[in-house]
Amino acid sequence: MAPSIGYLLSIQSVRETNSCTKTLLLENQLVNFDVDLSKLPDAVDFVISTIRESFPTDESLLTIPVHGRYQHFECGGIKRLTEFIHNQLRGQNDYEICKKLIDLFVVSVLLDAGAGNQWKYNEDGILNGRSEGIAVATLHMFIDGVFSDGDSYVVNGSKLARLTAEELSKGLQVSEANPIAGFEGRLKLLNQLGKTLMQNRTIFGADARPGNLVDYLKELSKDGSIDLPDLWDCLMEGLMPIWPTEGRIKLDGKCIGDAWYLENKIKEAEKEYGSNAPESAKIVTFHKLTQWLTYSLFLPLEKYGHFSIKNTHYMTGLPEYRNGGLFVDFGVLNIKKEKLKQGIEFAIEKKLDPNIPLYTPDDDLIVEWRSCTVCLLDYILPLVNEKLGVVGSKYELSLPQLIEAGSWKSGRLIASKLRSNGGPPIELFADGTVF
Repeated sequence: MAPSIGYLLSIQSVRETNSCTKTLLLENQLVNFDVDLSKLPDAVDFVISTIRESFPTDESLLTIPVHGRYQHFECGGIKRLTEFIHNQLRGQNDYEICKKLIDLFVVSVLLDAGAGNQWKYNEDGILNGRSEGIAVATLHMFIDGVFSDGDSYVVNGSKLARLTAEELSKGLQVSEANPIAGFEGRLKLLNQLGKTLMQNRTIFGADARPGNLVDYLKELSKDGSIDLPDLWDCLMEGLMPIWPTEGRIKLDGKCIGDAWYLENKIKEAEKEYGSNAPESAKIVTFHKLTQWLTYSLFLPLEKYGHFSIKNTHYMTGLPEYRNGGLFVDFGVLNIKKEKLKQGIEFAIEKKLDPNIPLYTPDDDLIVEWRSCTVCLLDYILPLVNEKLGVVGSKYELSLPQLIEAGSWKSGRLIASKLRSNGGPPIELFADGTVF
């Protein structure tokens, strides 16, 4: 039976639709990459050294947080968000703090596609770029009421819907000398988020706040627990209208988000169904920003909402350029010559770095790279735990802990060692809404 639209929107679909790539990867039968698994132990060792640098003892491994946005707000060892909660939110109950944090996190995460190699946020002389820079910028914008209709420290859909380019560029400190990738795409995303919050009163309430989804989840929860697929469906249903439709797959007229055709998936579908294979069988799903948001909401929901979240194992590693870049930079994945030539020519055409291949998000190479990233993160998790000597113990790392302390940070570290701007080994020509 062909996959349904509902299935392709589910969290379970991510790991399952990408499973076809794992076999091809292990057999060096990928379409766009040559695979050298002999390089994988070097990548694993690098990830372990990265983890041990911050978490030197087994006991300290227990303190690795789930991969999420909270840590970015506190970059550089500055407890910005902790102090905001302690000072400005003093006297508020935990439930309202949870709602306010979710207001902030939703906006901050949705703005968090790659910022490019040039942009920096200047916070009293401290410069932060990329994810951390966007986090710090959005925290200051939130505190200053940029996303609010007047109430302190909230996000209102009515304000987001009319947020101007001037307000966003001022908040992000964007200028000719400090450009951010995909600025227009980010503004459109926030404007559309505002409209969506106002249209879905069931989830986001009369005042159209992202944080009101806590009330909605409370109604769904049993004994204070939230089933991960319920949280996922709430975010997918509530936020689906914000995603761009141009250049995205539609099935029966319905957009299915961060989901793409993949050559090896098409071949698999044609084997199973013949030449008239259904379109839905040719697609792999990633839903990266929704996964990043879901991971980020775990902390406020658990710590301040006092919910427990079940079935988190459905989540996958995030298919973005830090996790994926790790495997390219260590030579596990090597772009095939013809595809490399194509990417270099595109970079030259767009007047970008001629040494870094450039592709669009729907290019089969990008889709296959992201698919490999999902599979390889699953694959190295037991290898990392084994080399750490923690298999079967209370110290064994979960996948989101591996991403937080190991793979994502390692991808960034190896990139900064190999390229002066710290950018990824493969560049994406995108609109600020993918990764």
